[in-house]
Amino acid sequence: MTDPREQTRLTPDERYELALATDAAARHNRPSHLVVIAGLVFIAACAALGFTTCQSSRAKADLDRRIAQRDAIADLLAELRALGPSDDASTPGLMGPYLNFLSDMEAIAKKVGIAGNLDIPTERRSQDLVGAVRVSYDYKIKGDTLTPLLSFVKEAQGQIPGLRVAGLAVRPRNDKWELDAKFERWERTTQP
Repeated sequence: MTDPREQTRLTPDERYELALATDAAARHNRPSHLVVIAGLVFIAACAALGFTTCQSSRAKADLDRRIAQRDAIADLLAELRALGPSDDASTPGLMGPYLNFLSDMEAIAKKVGIAGNLDIPTERRSQDLVGAVRVSYDYKIKGDTLTPLLSFVKEAQGQIPGLRVAGLAVRPRNDKWELDAKFERWERTTQP
């Protein structure tokens, strides 16, 4: 009789085939394709998130730009309405000639701490609209620090009715700051 243990012994070739079959069954039982699909879906979701975030930031910047444009247009419309005919002819109104411009600018300069007197600005008048004239004032101001110069621009725009900043240039010099400010103001004319 033969020993039952010897009958169950496998040859090396049979063992090799059995190992290959076991390995193939283990690979078949592992759902690696699901992991690959999940990874691809995750990568696609990340790409979509990046794209929508970029689109969102662009749309927000565009919206902010359009809001700023709308506000600027509303301000210009208010100025144009103020240029219209006044109900009371004795009052110059918001857009009438501003007679104390130079003295008020001088007072503002002293208030914010600009030393000395302001030079008389270059004044230009251009009649772009019938019944209205655009008056431009160019100031060149020097100061030891930048804060009073910028405060002057802010205060002037806030205190003088209808005054707008049309241009601003700040340059450092050896021991001082130099500010070139261009202010504009629309004024109603007496004759159309």
